[in-house]
Amino acid sequence: MKKVYIASTSCISPQDSFRSNGFFDEWKPALTGTDQLHAIEPDYKSTITDAGKRRRMAHLIKMGVSTSLDCLTLADGSYLIPDAIMSATAMGGLEDTEKFLRCIIDNGEELLNPSNFIQSTGNTFGGQTGLLLGHHGYNVTYAHGGYSMESALTDAMLQIQANEINNALVTGADEITATEYEVMRKMGFWRSGRQMGEGSNSFLLNSEKNGSLCELAAVNILHETTPGQIANSLEDLANSNGLKATDIDLVLTGCDCDKAAEKEISARFPVTDYKQWCGQYGTKSGFGLWLGSQLLSRGIAPKGNQWEQTQLKSIAIYSEYRQNDYTLMLLKKDTD
Repeated sequence: MKKVYIASTSCISPQDSFRSNGFFDEWKPALTGTDQLHAIEPDYKSTITDAGKRRRMAHLIKMGVSTSLDCLTLADGSYLIPDAIMSATAMGGLEDTEKFLRCIIDNGEELLNPSNFIQSTGNTFGGQTGLLLGHHGYNVTYAHGGYSMESALTDAMLQIQANEINNALVTGADEITATEYEVMRKMGFWRSGRQMGEGSNSFLLNSEKNGSLCELAAVNILHETTPGQIANSLEDLANSNGLKATDIDLVLTGCDCDKAAEKEISARFPVTDYKQWCGQYGTKSGFGLWLGSQLLSRGIAPKGNQWEQTQLKSIAIYSEYRQNDYTLMLLKKDTD
């Protein structure tokens, strides 16, 4: 089967991660003292140069478009036009959704501003990216809750492996709003102790190895699983990709409510919790994928209170969302 590689990435998160500014310069401990981890946003002038367009974009759109364009930036400052664009979001543009609903109430369903409605849909940042690039090819958005990012990645991988396309831009993004946090708090979403996060993560997947960060070997979506089955699924993931369980150098865990699964995985694999840096949101596994690709390409791994220079060969990413959505991904440092 044709291999799929991560050619480039871009990340906006609660850490100083855009263009990796500072994130790996020193150890970044888990953020404490707050229950909401808001993204550290870059100067959007560097990616969205048109001031008029930038001013009209909502928070989520600016994050998604910025990481998408940054991921596609070539050495000469121009953009690679991808064969396909896949976007992922669990909640879509909540900020504009709330504005539109508030406008309906305040104006008695009359004289409504359509801009907030247009920008509230989940496919807006993918569509905006396509418009800015002049892209007229395949462009689709997945809004599958905790499976959104994995669904978009699976689509891209299948099309590359079927020789339908040579490359694809995959972006996952979600945002925090005060109303969303309050509603989810009342529903008990944060009783696990997880902080709410937000961010955008973009990946250029390619069929060619040249200059790639690593290989994206597998994306698995699990259903109706138990803690022991998750650990076994990690072993099966390794075996089906030509590895032994002991060959997995690190598991980036994104546990939430399932403490039993977390304990089981920690007993059988070396682990690091990636959600300590990004928080909990629907497309958070994109941050885990970004982090894993950076660790493999840079030859570093977290150890104690510092980053240790080490040559990792394979990293698995485990993600759990509210004890409902379980996913696994596997990254390999291709040495062929």
